[in-house]
Amino acid sequence: MTFIPPGEKIAETKKCRLSGKEFIITDRDLEFYDKISPVFGGKKYAISSPTLCPDERHRRRMTFRNERKLYKRKCDKTGQDIISVYSPDKPCKVYNQKVWWSDGWSPMDYGKKIDFEKSFLEQFHTLMQCVPLIALINAKSENSDYTNYATENRNCYLSTGTMWSENILYSSRITQSQDIIDSYNIDASEQCYECIECAKMTRSAWCTNCYESDNLKFCTNCQSCYDCINCTNLSKKQFYINNIFV
Repeated sequence: MTFIPPGEKIAETKKCRLSGKEFIITDRDLEFYDKISPVFGGKKYAISSPTLCPDERHRRRMTFRNERKLYKRKCDKTGQDIISVYSPDKPCKVYNQKVWWSDGWSPMDYGKKIDFEKSFLEQFHTLMQCVPLIALINAKSENSDYTNYATENRNCYLSTGTMWSENILYSSRITQSQDIIDSYNIDASEQCYECIECAKMTRSAWCTNCYESDNLKFCTNCQSCYDCINCTNLSKKQFYINNIFV
């Protein structure tokens, strides 16, 4: 069943040109496209309604951003070997971080006039291929070359979105933590393995949505708990297995 937001009416029913699935366009959608349609020289260039269903549009937005895949390639400015989120077969120019942030080149050199006979996306694609891109985002870190969207880390490897942390492996979204492996979205924690959405945890593994606890294994939604195994929705408990005191 297609969800129609309250107060909106179906204006169009379309078939996705990739998946073949039917999807709807509401009157509010058309109002939005009209509102954001650009005006150049007094002429409005209307943005048409989508030809892709919401799932395909979301998939395209996600594939545009690469966080976790890292490649070895050459810096197009210095010729040095660098680590980058752009593979060497891509036609774009890639500069290492130091060069990209330097005054050794000017982005103003790449300005182009708009050609109204061509589509915006076609021109944007051409611009993306000629303007130098930064290899990855990794600042003020030590022995953490294989990290991206990262800052002020030490001894981290193949991790993304990691900040102010140490000894992080194969993880993402880690902040102010140390000795974390195979985890996601962890804050102010130590010695955790395969944990998700946890904070202020120590010596724990295979936990989800746990907070301010120590030595938990296979626990979910536990807070201020200690020495528990396979427990759910507990608070201020110790020595519990399967939510039973032992």
